[in-house]
Amino acid sequence: MKFQDIFVPRWQHSNPEVRIKAVNRMSDQSLLKQIVEKDEDEMVCMAARERLAELSKDKVRVET
Repeated sequence: MKFQDIFVPRWQHSNPEVRIKAVNRMSDQSLLKQIVEKDEDEMVCMAARERLAELSKDKVRVET
């Protein structure tokens, strides 16, 4: 853990495992899209894509 990790949100943590856990709790779709586009760790990007898909499914169920 880096010193700066104390001051940043979990999704910006230096440890990819911490970022993945944060992504799995997120509901902000625009932020998840940014993570997919900009995070350097492929596993974090994949977790963000999966979370976006989950949120999209929930949205469709509510609308029908």
